[in-house]
Amino acid sequence: MSYDGGGNLAPGSGALTYATLTDEARRQAALPRPKARGRREADVRTVPWWRVRTLRGISGLSVLVPAVIYAVVVLAIYALTGVPQALALLVFAAGLALFGAYRLSSGGAVTARALARAAGAPGPVAKRYALVYDPPWGGTALLALFPADGGDQVHPEAVLELRPLPLPQPWFPGMRALPADLPVEPAGRLELRGRTEEAPLGVPWIDGHAYWPKRFFGPGDLRGAEGRALAERLLADAGDGEAVES
Repeated sequence: MSYDGGGNLAPGSGALTYATLTDEARRQAALPRPKARGRREADVRTVPWWRVRTLRGISGLSVLVPAVIYAVVVLAIYALTGVPQALALLVFAAGLALFGAYRLSSGGAVTARALARAAGAPGPVAKRYALVYDPPWGGTALLALFPADGGDQVHPEAVLELRPLPLPQPWFPGMRALPADLPVEPAGRLELRGRTEEAPLGVPWIDGHAYWPKRFFGPGDLRGAEGRALAERLLADAGDGEAVES
């Protein structure tokens, strides 16, 4: 990739097509970056949604439940020992519990349940994809979705911004996952489940695993200013000379 003096992607031009994005996906896959993160999640098709680590995190349960347990333990220690420092820990745990409860009640649980329903929806639709990162050295994972049948010059039907995969071991609540590759090929085929006009995200399945979306870019978004800026960042080295479509 080309960069300017400040370490940012140099401006470029190119059209978001299957050919250019798959080329860019393979080019990025050859760059040194964090190791592909393994998946340690339950299958949402066979267990309740709250047993899936990513969905627990979305809902707020991954903060609420440990905080409540921690608060109970600290309260018991204070009752038995009377150590005043335990009160400060209790306040901290109560704050975390309130934060988790707020996320749960302010839409987190609704979002998690909606994604779980979408992931198990019937009638999967086959798509081709290109997996690109913004920025390309380990940033946000983007799945560009294309029709299952079509030439190299077709434009993406949508781009899904994916949520980070959970870390392979428990971490303190609030710590964010470091960027890392997804353990999939840079380009290939997937199944999209649960996408409708009312709920456009859908949940992509690749090699039998669900990858949870965070944001949806439709064709209109990709033709707008934000989409053109995204194209310039992703295709800075594409070198095909095409202008970004408006």
